[in-house]
Formats: sequence, C-alpha cells, structure tokens
Amino acid sequence: MEVSDYINSAKTLAEKAAKLSQKMSQGIVDNARELGFQSSESGAHYFDTSEEKMRNIIRQLDAKNDREKLDGLKRLIAMISKGRDVSEFFPDVVKNVVSQNIEVRKLVYIFLLRYAEQEPDLALLSINSFQKDLSDKNQIIRAMALRVMSGIRVPVISPIVLLGIKKCITDPSPYVRKTAAHAIPKCYSLDASQKDTLVEIIATLLKDRSDIVIGSTIMAFNEVCPSRFDLIHPCFRKLCSMLGDCDEWGQMSILGVLLRYGRNQFLNPNPHGEDTSRTPPRKVAITSTRAFYSDDDSDESDQEEDEQIMDDTVELDVDHELLLKSCLPLLQSRNSGVILAVAKLYFYLAPAIEAEKIVRPLVRLLRSPREQSYVVLTNIATMASKRPYLFESYYQQFYAQSSEPVFIRDTKLEILTTIATESNIHTLLTELQQYIKSPNKDFVAATIQAVGRCAITVPTALDKCLRLLMRLLRSRNELVVAESVLVFTRLLQVPTEERSRSVIALVKLLETIKVPVARANIIWLMGQYVELLPQVGPDVLRQSVKNFVNEENGTKLQILSLSAKLVSAFPDHETIYTLNQYLQNLARYDPDYDVRDRARFLRALTMPNSGGQLRDHLKDIMLCHKEPPVVDTQISDYNIGSLSLLAHQPLPGYEPLPDYPEEQPDSTVRDVEGLEGWSGSRTVVVESFGNDRFSDQYRRNRFGSPSVSSTAALSGIEAMGSASTYSAKKKGNDYDLDAFYNESSSEEEDESESESVTESEESSEEFSTSDDEA
Repeated sequence: MEVSDYINSAKTLAEKAAKLSQKMSQGIVDNARELGFQSSESGAHYFDTSEEKMRNIIRQLDAKNDREKLDGLKRLIAMISKGRDVSEFFPDVVKNVVSQNIEVRKLVYIFLLRYAEQEPDLALLSINSFQKDLSDKNQIIRAMALRVMSGIRVPVISPIVLLGIKKCITDPSPYVRKTAAHAIPKCYSLDASQKDTLVEIIATLLKDRSDIVIGSTIMAFNEVCPSRFDLIHPCFRKLCSMLGDCDEWGQMSILGVLLRYGRNQFLNPNPHGEDTSRTPPRKVAITSTRAFYSDDDSDESDQEEDEQIMDDTVELDVDHELLLKSCLPLLQSRNSGVILAVAKLYFYLAPAIEAEKIVRPLVRLLRSPREQSYVVLTNIATMASKRPYLFESYYQQFYAQSSEPVFIRDTKLEILTTIATESNIHTLLTELQQYIKSPNKDFVAATIQAVGRCAITVPTALDKCLRLLMRLLRSRNELVVAESVLVFTRLLQVPTEERSRSVIALVKLLETIKVPVARANIIWLMGQYVELLPQVGPDVLRQSVKNFVNEENGTKLQILSLSAKLVSAFPDHETIYTLNQYLQNLARYDPDYDVRDRARFLRALTMPNSGGQLRDHLKDIMLCHKEPPVVDTQISDYNIGSLSLLAHQPLPGYEPLPDYPEEQPDSTVRDVEGLEGWSGSRTVVVESFGNDRFSDQYRRNRFGSPSVSSTAALSGIEAMGSASTYSAKKKGNDYDLDAFYNESSSEEEDESESESVTESEESSEEFSTSDDEA
C-alpha cells in the first residue's frame, strides 16, 4: 500500500471526526435548550422586535419541532412583558393547546390567560382541550387549565366552569384545590344564580386540611357569602390553629373573617366603655367561661378571692380567648400587612388592656419604606385619636426627619399633638420649635398649627404655647407670622379676662405686621374683646380708619365689623359714632363690591333713624356668643386597615364593623364532633391536671391576671402526646417539679429494666429450643 493511500484515508477519517464532533456539539446545545439551560447568548434575543423576527413567529408556531414552538412562544411572552399587543397571534397559539410538550402547553396557557377576555370566541374553541387537561397527570397543567377556563368571561360556559371546580376540589394536589378556590369568585361573577352551589363548594373546601387551600377559600368566602357565619362555626378552631401555617396573604384574609365573626358571636370585652375612653384602663382580671386547668373541687380561699375581683373581671368566651392567643405570634411576622391585620383585630376585639401588645410591632414597622410607613402612620393616627395612651411612651419614635417626605411629616405631627400629655409637652414644644426652621413653608405652617392643637389637647400648657407663639410673631418670615396669628385667634376666640393681656400684646403688633391675613385676624379678635377692653377698641378703630384705603379687602371687612361691634357695645359714645360715620362714607365708594355691600348692610343697622326693629337687637346680633369651631384634622374615622382610611372617604366595598351582640350567642355551634380526630381542628380537653390555683398562676404569667377556665387548646404535637394523664406532686402549696421529673425518670428506668428482662427471657427461650432441636 502506497503512502498516498495512507494520506487519503487519514484525510477521510479527519473529515468524519469533524462532522461527528459538530453533530455532538449541536446535540448538546439542543439538549441544553430543551432542559432550559441558558447559553452564552442569554435570553435577550427574545426581546428583538424586528419585522423579520415577528414574521418568523407564525412559522415557528406552525413548526413540528417543539423547540421552534418554544422559541416563538417565548418571544410572544417577552412582547407581552414589554406591553405590546400580540393578540393577532391568538389563533396560531390556540392550535398548540393540544401539544404533548408540557413546556409548550404552559406557555400557551400563559398567553391564553392574558388574552382570553379579549378573544372569548376563539378561546371557546379550546374548551374541550381544557376539560381534558383537568385529568392530566401534571398538577400544574390541571391547575392552569382551570385558570384559563375560568378566565374566559363568557356566561355561557359558567356551567362548564362549575363542573371543573367541582372536579378540582377533590383533586389530591392542594395546588389544584387552591386554584379551584380562586375560580369560585370568577364563576360567581359570570353567573350569580350559581351562588347556592358555590356556597356548598366553599363549605367543602373549608374542611380542607391543607394550609395552602384555606387562605384562598376564605377569600372566596368573602366574595360570595361574607355573612354566612354558619359556615365558619365548625371550622373556627381549625382556622385559629392554622393561622401560623398559612401564607401571608391567607393570614390577612383569615384575620379579617375572624374579626367580623368575633364581633358577631362574642360579647363586648369592654362592657364599661374602656375601648372608647381616652384614659388608660385600670388593670383587671381576664377570665374565661371555662378554665384551662381546673378540678371540680375548689378551695374556699379561692372562692373568696373570686368574689373580691368579681367587679373588676372581664369574662371572655374560651373561643374568644383562643382567637386572641392564636393571633399573638403573628405580630412577629415580616409582613407589615399581617401585623396591621392583627393590630386591627386586637384593637376592635380584645380587652382595652390587651391592646398594648400591638404597639411595639406597629412602631417597628415605621422603619419600612416610606409608602408602607405612611400607611402604618395613618392607622396609628386613627388609633391614637381614640386611645392616645397606647403611644404616649413612644412619642420620640414620631419625631419628623428632614429626609422624610412632607406627607409623612404631617402625619407624624398629627400623632404628636394627639398623644401630648403634661409630662411630655415641654419636650414636644422644644421639638416643634426646631421644625419651624424648616425651609418647607407648608411644613412650617403645619407645625405652627400643631402648637395650637397641643394647647387644646393639654389645657395646662396653654401659657407655654402662647409664649411660643408670641416669639414667633417677631419673625421676619411672613408665613410664620400669619400662621401664628391664626393660631392665636383660634386659642383666644372665647373672650375671658385672663386672656385680655395677650390680646393687648397682639394688638400692639398691628404697626409692624404687614401680612393682610394676620392684620384681619387681629382686628377680628379685637372685636371679640370690645366689652372687656373698652379703652383699647376705640383706639384700634381710630388707627385702622387712617389706613383704611390702603388695606386689603379682607382687612377692610373686619374693620367695618369692628366699628359695628363698638357701636353696639357703646351706643352713646360720640367718638365711636363719628368714626363709624366716617368709615361708612369711605366704604360707600370702595372699588370692591363686597366692601360696599357690607357697608350698606351695617349702615342700616348702626346709623340712627334706620334699621327699624333690627336696631333694637343690634347688640344681640353683633356680640352674640358662639361656640368655638372644631379644629379639623386629617384623621379619618374609618376602620383601621381599610383603604377608605387612606382615601378619607368611603370606597366601594367598605363596610363598618358590626356591633357586638347584646346576649351571648350559642357557643356549642363550634363543638363539632366530626373534627374530633384531627389535631388542631378541635380543642383537646385535658382533665385532672392541676387545680384552680395552678390555673391562676398560669394566667398571671401569661396575662398578668388570674382567670378561671376548664379547657386547653393544644397544638398537634401536644394533642398527640396527651394520651396519658399525669399528676404532679405537691410540696406544700406548690408543685414539686423535681419530684415530677424524678418520677418520670424512674418510670423510664423501670421500662428499660422490664425490656431487658423480656429480652433475656426471649433469648433463654430461643436457647432452650435450639438445645431441644439438637
């Protein structure tokens, strides 16, 4: 064989090896794409919106290769994420709903969920495929098929959707059952006549043991039948026990339902109005209608103690107390919505003394982003307006920061003025003085108004607030001066001899104050004190008449009113009469028609030989005593945690909380024997463990007060471990835990010895039988 033949064969082998290597590399890339591994190019090419790429989408969707279909569908989903309308490809996408590739079907379902409402007629063509997919072996396919089918907004298919929901509520996968719960409100919006059937489905799902399903079921309950509390009766204790295991969205839904249920089924825990009082409630004993640990026998001394605290006792239903105790761990949640839902429940459903537990978690949420912080502050402001004592000790947490937006700082000012007390008013006024130096004019005006509200909230601090406002009147900032005068007039509008000196000091500033609004308010305030300051009023009128022509229209109107009040207070004073006549002549030819109309009206009342019978009642008209106007605040009175509270107006769907029942409803409706075998769904009763003294000691440790109860709500592990009954030994009047554990250890030793004896006996028997066989 020649050398040339060897060279040719070598070339042939090299070419074949190169082709094989190319095929293997291409196969590896294809497999990587099918498995979802990202290549070095990344997925940015899917966002290429060139015309050539868009024309290739239809060809890719009609291709037989699943990889080509995936590329086309991914490009469509990328276009949807960019906000582009790709509904023109709807018919081509629907054809792939029967694809055997799971990834393709997932993307098809995502596309259909987006455009099923816009193209309901075309979506109806794939209904049979959706019904078939409800029996698919993949739980994600089953769930997405129901989601798409319920997302088609055509009332004709509501019976088909209802059949799909009935089928999916018995699905072994909790994810599919959760999707069925989500589909219930959609089916109800399509056809409200199916309500009775949907209520039965909700009742079935409420018995579900999965914490994934229960949250979605409660949301469907809120949408379809929010007042059907008879469905909640058998699963109330189960909901309480599952609160900690549900997802955060489900926890908020369950807490909302349990709050309305508690307001409907439990008595008012504050029968003496402690929840509406602005003063701290005194500490009282909180007892249950049944004890957690109790025996039938009770000492006479315990009975005497019960009689002594009977007047200061708040009696709670055992389920009411179970609800409060189940919600308490959720205050440590990382979700601000869950913490706010628990705070709402405690604020409206718990004894007033127990509401202090929600304060620290709410204050902790103030470190959240500013949007969440504003929502929390708005709810705290509403709580503080009704129970200011809750946040009095945390007033420093509500100091405004220069880096915060104005809406947060204004809300903090509302809270600070609400929780002001005699003990912290001096510190608050010092802090407010620093806020006045802010370059934000609106915030400075809000701060000065806050000083006035502090004076109203703490009457003993009125002198301090007035002195602070007097210092502000010397400011060079016209806005500060104007707002200070407004607050001054609000505080001194009711004439008293004690405040006359403050009015005189304010009148002396008329020569230096040039702000029209401030001048008008000072003149109006002088009109309120014309009877208490008979020497000052005429002199103020004389000075005001000199510059009447150069004053603003608002100030002119107040000068006319002051003149009329002086005439009514001193009808025989010649100087006042002359000044009034001169003022009427000036106002008669004023360019502003409001001033002319006011002058014409007052001339008819004050000038002689005019006014008729009205002149006889001039003093009653001009100097009548009126109630001071109520200061408007930004605090809403809507339910805590509602969107209406932030919008300051009732929004669609807002409902106030129901009132407490006057008589205790039947509590046996929650005693369901069907759930007895499931730990967590039923309160496990532990008998013959301790006595009332141990129960009282347990209550003092948990709630700070003794109580009397008879059942204990145990967790699943405790319920499984409570098969046997233990009796703790007593040393004097207390329990000897050392003896208890020594006894348990001795029992374990006895058990181990008995096991060793039985093992030795069994080994001896085996040895004897082997000897016999030998």
